[in-house]
This record gives sequence, structure tokens and C-alpha cells, in this order.
Amino acid sequence: MAKIVISLESTKRGLSVNCNVEPGEKDNEQVQHLAAVVAAGLAGHVNQKIIDAINKKAKKNVH
Repeated sequence: MAKIVISLESTKRGLSVNCNVEPGEKDNEQVQHLAAVVAAGLAGHVNQKIIDAINKKAKKNVH
């Protein structure tokens, strides 16, 4: 079973978001490829959610 790991880290330039695939021992090429495709799609979705959350917080503090 392949696992998709999403990690968030603080960096000097802001925030780093990573989506990595951890392949299982018994995974074949097809499963690993599909996990990589899903991870790539999730990375964009997660990044957008984080941007929306940061912008929403910034709007509340503008007053």
C-alpha cells in the first residue's frame, strides 16, 4: 500500500508544503505511478487551501 505524506514546514521564506509518496514493499509499478499522480494533484489542492487560509486570516486582521 502506497502512502501519500503531506508535510508542512516553516522556512526562512515562509512555508514549505511537500507531498511525497512512500511506496509499500509489495506495490507494483502501476500502484506507485498512480500514487505519484494522486500526490501531484493533492499538492496543488493543498497549496491552494493554504493560500486561501493565509489570505482569509490576513483579511480579518486588516481592520
